[in-house]
Amino acid sequence: MATQRASTYAPNQVCVVITQDTSGIAHIISGYSEDSIVSIERSAETFAMYTGADNTMTRIYNANTSATITLSLQQTSASNDILSLLYQNDAASLTSDTMFSIQVKDNSGRSNYFSDNAYVGVVPNSAFSNSMNTRDWVIHAADLQTYIGGNAKLVPADQDTIQTLGGTLDARWL
Repeated sequence: MATQRASTYAPNQVCVVITQDTSGIAHIISGYSEDSIVSIERSAETFAMYTGADNTMTRIYNANTSATITLSLQQTSASNDILSLLYQNDAASLTSDTMFSIQVKDNSGRSNYFSDNAYVGVVPNSAFSNSMNTRDWVIHAADLQTYIGGNAKLVPADQDTIQTLGGTLDARWL
């Protein structure tokens, strides 16, 4: 028996917000490329498997929760200016004071990612042509808090399972 209800994903409801305590800025990233908004990739596996010669298995825990967040922006996006200046100020200061917080949230679903220790790790390559080009900004995020959720209302069995596992649900998903 399927527990999945019809769901809705709205790409325009994915929101990326950068805040920086030292400057007091809060910026909502905008001007995404047509085909890609944001991608998030963990830097390391949480558990690595080790198998001995006698086929005994041990899992090795890695506390690394860092990730790279890639923002794909149109070349015309004002967010390119913000990210350029965050990068330039960080490179000029060479202190952790210029790091920023980043949150990626799917407002049409339950997925949410947050790090309060982030910085521009890779400045994008640039190209200019007779069509729109993109700028792929790579943000390094330490201690990324990750919650990957769905976008459908939950049937009672799934609600119970999520709550049994320690999850909380907003009323709109019930």
